[in-house]
Amino acid sequence: MSGSPPTLQSIIQQRFTDVRSTPGASHSTSIDTTPVSNNSHGFDHGYATVKDREAVIRAELLPHVYYDEHLGNKAFVGKVTSNKGIEQFLKSCKTYDTISKRWTGIKDRKYKKEKELYKPIRMLMASILKHFDSSGKRSVVDTHGKRLFHVEGLPDSEGQTTQLKSSPDITIERHEKGGASRKAAGPKYYAAVASPIEIKTERNFSFDANLVQIAVYARQVFIQQKNRLLVYSLIVTEKHVRLYIFDRSGVSHSTKIDIHQNASDFVRIVLGVASSDDGVIGLDTRIYRRQESLFLDTVDAEMKPVTLSLEEKPIQVFSRRAIRGRGTCCWKAKDNEGKIVVVKDAWRSRDRTPEWKLLLKVKGLAGVGQMIAYDDDEKLHVSTLRGIDITKLPKEPQSSFRDRTFYRLILEYHGKSIVSFETREDVLFAIRDAIAGHQNLWNEHILHRDVSINNILIGQPGSTAGYRGILIDLDMAILIDRKDSLKEADFRTGTRAFQSVNVLESYRRRDAVSHDYLDDLESFFYVLCWVCFGYAGPNKKVEPLPEVLESWEKEEPQTAAMGKQTFFFRPLEESSVTGFFGPIFHKLLLQLHTFFKHQVLRKIAIPKDQAAPCLIDLKTKAVEDYAMVLGFVDEAIKDLAASTAVAGDGRVFAPVTPITSQPMTPKKAKAPSNELPVFSFRRNSLAGEVSPSSRKRGSGSLDDESPVPKRARPRPYAPEQPSSLSISIEDNSE
Repeated sequence: MSGSPPTLQSIIQQRFTDVRSTPGASHSTSIDTTPVSNNSHGFDHGYATVKDREAVIRAELLPHVYYDEHLGNKAFVGKVTSNKGIEQFLKSCKTYDTISKRWTGIKDRKYKKEKELYKPIRMLMASILKHFDSSGKRSVVDTHGKRLFHVEGLPDSEGQTTQLKSSPDITIERHEKGGASRKAAGPKYYAAVASPIEIKTERNFSFDANLVQIAVYARQVFIQQKNRLLVYSLIVTEKHVRLYIFDRSGVSHSTKIDIHQNASDFVRIVLGVASSDDGVIGLDTRIYRRQESLFLDTVDAEMKPVTLSLEEKPIQVFSRRAIRGRGTCCWKAKDNEGKIVVVKDAWRSRDRTPEWKLLLKVKGLAGVGQMIAYDDDEKLHVSTLRGIDITKLPKEPQSSFRDRTFYRLILEYHGKSIVSFETREDVLFAIRDAIAGHQNLWNEHILHRDVSINNILIGQPGSTAGYRGILIDLDMAILIDRKDSLKEADFRTGTRAFQSVNVLESYRRRDAVSHDYLDDLESFFYVLCWVCFGYAGPNKKVEPLPEVLESWEKEEPQTAAMGKQTFFFRPLEESSVTGFFGPIFHKLLLQLHTFFKHQVLRKIAIPKDQAAPCLIDLKTKAVEDYAMVLGFVDEAIKDLAASTAVAGDGRVFAPVTPITSQPMTPKKAKAPSNELPVFSFRRNSLAGEVSPSSRKRGSGSLDDESPVPKRARPRPYAPEQPSSLSISIEDNSE
């Protein structure tokens, strides 16, 4: 019938047709179809090749390149030797001819090969540094043939995070204890690089390509030096130098400066990028090393100075790997009394509500991360570091510069991410109490908007109900006015693999449906799927990643949306769930699959001209929806408690009384059309995992028109004790 509502199958089929028929559309991970929110954070396994990484960095930075015509004249003024001192050097040194105004080591001719310039330029920079700096903390090293190790996400079985390396032509090497030698072997990692420098000839200089090349180096400096505020880099030819500043707003650069005719500017810039003062080269000097330990000077809850000791082991530190964005970095630390806390550094958009204001508002809420203190430096902006007067910047939305403000939070330490579970109970309790925490936020008119595996934590052993799972990270959260319309969904907000279908679909609609609590609840469902499909037990990741999960984290929103729509259309087989989790989790996932399939269909079918709801409109429905979702989880907790009285680690636990409700019984779905992409749940055989063929097949998902049964509305679950926060914080480049 023409007047009947669309089925999920028909909508997915149309979406699939749209994607296939769109010129340039693809289901691959090609950078050509990367969405607006391009960033180079990448996956934990890193990139296959440096070229792949360059393509992502190109898309991340090129729209945010800022040309500062005055940068060459003002850079490092007042931070290095005065112009008078530089002029005296030029008059007295043997390497510069003041009559012809040329550096004598660089011939006045066109060079065909850049390797002919490596030695003369390195020696020139070394002579400048030697004259002005006797500290021995910096050296100029030829590294064009030396491959520096890269660092990406999680280490492999051999402790390596990636096999990739790269070679800046010249590096300014850091020597924290001084005593640099002319015969220094050079750095092995970017952790020892003060500033990377690339050499080109005038004839082979290419602005875009060369910028991306040094951006690869700058990105590794950020990754391997967690307290970097910015990274300087130079591109030097036989005639010109260009200064680049990489920071959390993108990259700014100078005009080309004649190194011969404007020798004093060149010397000042060299002294700046090679300064022995860590603050001058872009490091946060509030984080410093004393003997073999790392310390941080910050403030406590009463805004009094305090020193924390920081732990450096990779498992104790989380950091965002993209150049542009919030640049989130989290440290595990101890205060003077030995209490473990978390330090979170990040860069918020200057006009955005500070996270600490939201954390003050949620103080004492169960299931929500808590703050101890904050250090929001209103003077530390990207514009300040660049020396830009923002009042004179263009106001157009297309402006290549978006100012950011640095802030630091001291947070309660709680535990690890949900994927670090030890038992099945850990997963259910963490999901249950984190969802309840999300409801507590919603009741306080706060919408989280970034539910992910890194933002759901497992409570400490012995935690009481309400604190066995904690929802953290209010970076993307927003305050909601009770009577104003909710904000439209935006596919650039959140963590790709866990975004709702509605949020992903916003890439195709300018008048997108609003982002509400149901989108976040849908994200919780994807988190649970990620754990149950992708882990064969504690610390046993399924390799390779199941195709359905792989499709969810595609950079292209249309591909990720298609993967999730197809997931709701196809039956959810029991073989999808690893043997460690088994039938109880499969039943829970079936219930949630059915519930959210109807929510997805409802939102997709909302007319474009329908007014967005406001919070007060959703109040009653939200109570019912939270109760239903929590009821499913409570039922699974009860089933698991009945199946065994002892947890996997030997702990005896008492079952939680579930919310009284009737679970939905899923029906078998019709066979899917062969026109749709099929995502398998293939995985290698792993210890402790039951073979998919040995498990009973599930009954699939409900028909599209199946009604969702109504449930009794219980009282909201809201324990009163305060909670704590962990170190695992995900981040996106909004």
